[in-house]
Formats: sequence, C-alpha cells, structure tokens
Amino acid sequence: MTRTEYVRESVVRGTISAVRASDPRAERTRQAIFTAVRTLMTQRVASVSVSDIVRTASISRSSFYAHFSSLDDLATGFLREQFAEIGVTGFDLLSDDLTGAQAARVGYQRLISHIVEHYPLYSSVLDLPITRTAYDDEIEAYSRRLVESLVVLSGTPRVVHPESFATYVAGGALTLISAWMRGQLDVTDDEIVDQLVEFLPEWLVDAA
Repeated sequence: MTRTEYVRESVVRGTISAVRASDPRAERTRQAIFTAVRTLMTQRVASVSVSDIVRTASISRSSFYAHFSSLDDLATGFLREQFAEIGVTGFDLLSDDLTGAQAARVGYQRLISHIVEHYPLYSSVLDLPITRTAYDDEIEAYSRRLVESLVVLSGTPRVVHPESFATYVAGGALTLISAWMRGQLDVTDDEIVDQLVEFLPEWLVDAA
C-alpha cells in the first residue's frame, strides 16, 4: 500500500465509521459477526465458513453479506478493527521529541504488547488461511508506517528510496514476529522488541 493509498483508505474508514455511528443496529450486527469469529477461532476449527459464522452469530446470511462481501473482506475488517486499538503509528512518535531508537522501541513495544494481550486470538489467526493473509497485511502495514516515521525523523541517505526501504524492513519484522509467535524463537516479549530495534540500521535509530 502506498502512502497515498493509505491516506485515502483512512478517509474511507472515517466515513464508514461515521455511517456506523448513525446506525446502531448495523454496528451491533457487525460486532456480533466479529464475536462469532473470535468464538470460532478459540475453538481451533480447521476452517471458518459463512455458514459457521451466521450460525454462531444467530444472524441470516443476507445480514452477513449486507456487511461483508466475502470471507476475505470480513478477515480484513476484523483484523483492521483489532489493530485500531494501537492507533496509527507515526504521528505521535514524531511529536514526542523522541530519538530514533526511542521511537522505534515505543512503536514495536506497542505492537508486541497488543499481540501478547490478544495472543489466543492471533495464534488462531495464523492457522486460518482467510485471516493469515489479512494478519500479514496489517502487521506489515504497521511496521512500514513505523519505519516511514523513523525515516522522517532521521533523514534519509540519498541511496535509500524511503518507501522501498520501509517495505523491505517491514517484511523482515513480519517474518521475525511470525516466527516468534509460532515458538520458533526462544525469546521473551521484551527480547523480541529488543531484536526488532537492534536489527534496524544505525543511521535510522541514531537520529537525535
């Protein structure tokens, strides 16, 4: 996602949120669908279907499709709402007079703390194809926005294309976090944050 696309998407999300606020019944149905997804995930089912969701949420299929066009659409909306809890990375980091290393630590700590708090949910997400792709997209987008903020804070060497560099680093963060969640890395929550910060280049985190 380019920065322009992200800004456009944020505007769309704000418009949708305003519409939901004016229609409490629609929002209740949407939340019932999300609750059903959480319930099914905690049951460690092999896959989730629309039939499973509408049965668990006690709604009709037409109600489901009034809110989501497909399971992929649902997965994206569901995980986007989960990640909304930690806000849009960057703006507050740039306004808090932090060094590059401090800003990176705050940003990654926010992400890891959120995952730990909702660990049963996210560990289930990794096992379901419909949510795994959306999860990867959200983790990578968060990490990319964090790195883009650090690039602004540090100043970018001419040899580095900011958006390409942010995408490259975000991909590494996604792989590291996924390996940690799957138990492939024997490190604590604090240690995974330390590693995410330590693996960033010095010119990025040494900015005053």
